[in-house]
Amino acid sequence: MADSDPTPGGSPGPYLWPNEPVHSPREWNVPAIAALVLSLLSLLLLIGLGILGLLVSLLFTPLALAFSIAAIIQVARGGQRGMGLAIIGFLLVLPGWPLTAFLLW
Repeated sequence: MADSDPTPGGSPGPYLWPNEPVHSPREWNVPAIAALVLSLLSLLLLIGLGILGLLVSLLFTPLALAFSIAAIIQVARGGQRGMGLAIIGFLLVLPGWPLTAFLLW
């Protein structure tokens, strides 16, 4: 048997069919990852650290919002992965705004 012949018990090798390369996986969108990390940090620091968390959250929350909106636009236009990360980052930022306003009041 030749290696290029697809056999039921054999490994197909690096090609799905003869002369057809396997497509490389799509890249992750970096702003989507940053949006998720920043939104998690801002929410956890706001809840856990009080005044210090409030000051850090005032910096991280707008950054997370900007990164998530930018990531949603980039993922929608291009073929990158990370739409779910960007949406979750956006949704995690939303409770931070009223909580920050309440703590500042």
